[in-house]
Amino acid sequence: MLRGKIKYLFFLWVFAICIGHTFAQSVPQAEITGALEDPTRFVYKHEFSGGGTISNRGFGGIMRFGIVPQNFMKILFETELANVKHPKEFKTSNPYFNNSKQYVYGKQNSFFNFRTGIGSNFLIFDRAPKDGVEISTTIMTGISWGILKPIYLEIIKDSGNPFDPNVVSEKFDKNLHNESNILGYSGFTTGMNELKIQPGVYLKSGLNFDWSTKDDKILNLETGAVFDYFFKEVPIMAEFENLKNKSTFLSLYATLTFGKKY
Repeated sequence: MLRGKIKYLFFLWVFAICIGHTFAQSVPQAEITGALEDPTRFVYKHEFSGGGTISNRGFGGIMRFGIVPQNFMKILFETELANVKHPKEFKTSNPYFNNSKQYVYGKQNSFFNFRTGIGSNFLIFDRAPKDGVEISTTIMTGISWGILKPIYLEIIKDSGNPFDPNVVSEKFDKNLHNESNILGYSGFTTGMNELKIQPGVYLKSGLNFDWSTKDDKILNLETGAVFDYFFKEVPIMAEFENLKNKSTFLSLYATLTFGKKY
């Protein structure tokens, strides 16, 4: 299964590069030449942008810095932080207490993915001098710094008085905890001193649409797929018979960024 995913991402990567090079060296080159002859347009050598991203596994934020060595190509550096959910996460609450809070039964760790990478952006279609949409393709690769934060739950303990039970903060234990004695999550900061780093690598391929009305501004929507591979299983959930953790994640994403060229 892993080998099949890697082959699929590799094919997508090669296909995107071929498409980018083909269009960049044909149609856009003529358009860019015309743009350079227009004294109202300026070729910027650097750009910086940031924004938000959402995927089928969570959401987060991203920043990118770009260098433009050629008219139809950019070299990009990015940092991105996003939370990652297990596909079997479902929220529930304790039906016996009115003050209970929603939580994910069986979840052991919150997982955040901090990506740092480098890649290229290839122009496919340049926009008209004063309006239109610029279309390009982006390929990124780099290191996935997985961050695991243990989850603590508010657990009801018998105090001998049914009207005044003890409530303690504990990590989830499938042998001790169930829907009748869990009140919800403890505070988010509980467990921050127990963070663990789980490294991996990633490969990302996306299609970009920039419809900014000003040459020195960026208003870009990117949609695509990203494949993360961690060097060992990511223990987001406690493992039950029909619920397993894994080391690979294939996500579909959409990213909206704003920025400036200079």
